[in-house]
Amino acid sequence: MRTAVLTFAGVLLAAGLAWAAYRLLAVDRQQARLAGEVAALRREQEQVRRTLDESQEALAAADDRTSQLMREDLAAVAGLRLAVAEYYQVKGRLPARAEDVGLPPPEQYRGRTLRSATLTPDGRIELVFDAASGVEGGRVVLVADTSHADATGVQWHCRTSDYPLIRRVSPTCEYVPPAPDGS
Repeated sequence: MRTAVLTFAGVLLAAGLAWAAYRLLAVDRQQARLAGEVAALRREQEQVRRTLDESQEALAAADDRTSQLMREDLAAVAGLRLAVAEYYQVKGRLPARAEDVGLPPPEQYRGRTLRSATLTPDGRIELVFDAASGVEGGRVVLVADTSHADATGVQWHCRTSDYPLIRRVSPTCEYVPPAPDGS
């Protein structure tokens, strides 16, 4: 009986070892399959990353060109800012219209992307750009600050709700998100 028990235990042990070896092989195969899937996913991820990088480079290049065009137009209206500042220094108040400072009407201010430059009654300069700026009818407003004009002259604040990346055009310009009601 002892031999039968030992034989049975040996067969049971051999069966257990065979089953464990089979499980190890199955796990090895599953790990190899998973490693292959991970490698394929990494290749796909790298391809997506390359495509994204190429797209971002293309957008940045287009944006840089647009920024350059707008930068040139902002520099072109420096004469208008100067005329307003000189008017303020002489008259002690901001001009109400471009004609007050001897400048042409708004639509004559044309640039690479600039469609018009309007001097508003409160002395602000409102610039309107065309689609080449990235936003058809996009606006940039130059606001005169005369609070320290005696000491530092008229200072200008640049604001827009149409160009979130305006700092690429001019680091002194500020993006102000539009009000939720659209105004």
